[in-house]
Order: sequence, then C-alpha cells, then structure tokens
Amino acid sequence: MTSQRKHKIQKVPVFKSRKEEAEFWDANSPLDFPDYWEDVEVEVEKPLRHEMVLSVRLDEETVRKMEDLSRQRHLGKSTLARMLIIEGLEKLGKAK
Repeated sequence: MTSQRKHKIQKVPVFKSRKEEAEFWDANSPLDFPDYWEDVEVEVEKPLRHEMVLSVRLDEETVRKMEDLSRQRHLGKSTLARMLIIEGLEKLGKAK
C-alpha cells in the first residue's frame, strides 16, 4: 500500500502575475485555506427590466442547427435564439 503525503501550504502566496495565480489555484483547492477567506454580505437587487420566458416548439433538425450555430459562435442556445428573434423582429419592423 502506498502512502500519499499531502503537502500543505500554510498561506496563499503573493502572486507576480495572473498566470502564476491561475496555476496555483489549478493545483490547489480553496478548501485547503479556510483562514484565507472571509464571509461577506451581498445584497441582490432585482433587475430593472422585466424578462419573460417564452416556450417555443422546434423540430429536431432545427434544434440541431441551433446547437451547431451556437457552438460556432460560442453562445448558449437560448442567447442565440433570443438574438435571432430580435433580429427577425427588427427586420420585420423595417419592412412595413
């Protein structure tokens, strides 16, 4: 049976760059530094604008196309769908 020795760092070092900090946190867990963190209170306000959810039925092929296009544009499917709807509405409004 092999024994694993866990190296514990006592405190979080001062980083010289974001890259160095990213490498540190990739290799270490924040849970190993409970004294480093402090509790904060956050007040969350409701957004000023009101959004609604709209359910739309789409066939499999259309959903596949949406997935492919959203992946290509590095967007979520909902974000892409919202963009396409807004663009379509703007075009229809200009066509009047």
